[in-house]
Amino acid sequence: MDMAIVWQVIIMTLLTSAGFLCRKLNILDDTVTKKLSTLVLNFATPMVILVSYQKPFQTELLSRLLLSFALAAASYVTAFVLVPLLMRSKDKEGRLIERFSCIYSNCAFMGIPLIDGVYGSDGVFCLTAYVTIFNICVWIHGVMMMKSGKPGLKSTAKALLSPCILATLLGMVLFVCNIALPDVLLSTATHLSNLNTPLAMMIAGSTIATVSLKDMIKKPRIYYTCLIKLIVLPGVLMAICLALKIDTLIAGVNILAAACPAAAICTMFALMYDRNAKYSSEIFAATTILSMVTLPLMLTCYNTLSAIFA
Repeated sequence: MDMAIVWQVIIMTLLTSAGFLCRKLNILDDTVTKKLSTLVLNFATPMVILVSYQKPFQTELLSRLLLSFALAAASYVTAFVLVPLLMRSKDKEGRLIERFSCIYSNCAFMGIPLIDGVYGSDGVFCLTAYVTIFNICVWIHGVMMMKSGKPGLKSTAKALLSPCILATLLGMVLFVCNIALPDVLLSTATHLSNLNTPLAMMIAGSTIATVSLKDMIKKPRIYYTCLIKLIVLPGVLMAICLALKIDTLIAGVNILAAACPAAAICTMFALMYDRNAKYSSEIFAATTILSMVTLPLMLTCYNTLSAIFA
């Protein structure tokens, strides 16, 4: 098993446990957790993305990024097709939450610190493509799912103007034009980016602490949802990468991003659009807990198979 990801998962588990403990001790509550989420999404995560683009321009790196965009798009198209076929239920409300949770992963909150720990800045550089596709899709298709209608102009604009996408666009311009940020700005951005991992994991732990684990484990549909989200969908993407012999770094980054637990934004949207936020939180908790085992297994499986079929 790939020890780099095992150690990273252990670190993230301990950080998540710290957030869980802080919630149980009332150091964190709903208000603080929500504000920390806003801080991470609007400052820390965009800074991680921006810093990852601070590299001398190389044609090879640009090619990697464009290939990562294509693979991320293929991942979402695959999910859009397979999830409605696999996630069927007479419970329309529960089915909607399950489908949303399977399609959209925690690729920024959990994916960035995970991939940064395993692949470093080169991995985060490639991951920005997946995060960009995620933001566009979740604010257009995701909102459409939650509203059971067509996405509005406001949600589309919000997708294109989200801090993560703006940071990606700025980072790409600086990278292609081979412009380095002044040391004082780069140092500031780096300090802000360092907040991402501990805060994101503590937020996840705080959210898990609100869920009744006793009630959660009694719901068979949650196990099925976890199977589709954590094993089947990233497994299909893995097969695509192996069949097309995609570069191992790009493939590994996208497979891990797809294998991340359900997106925390599902619960935020569920609250916003009066959907089943409790069920969303349960799926988030279950997929987050189980991903501590499935993430190392998926990467190890890919590394083993890619060596065999190389």
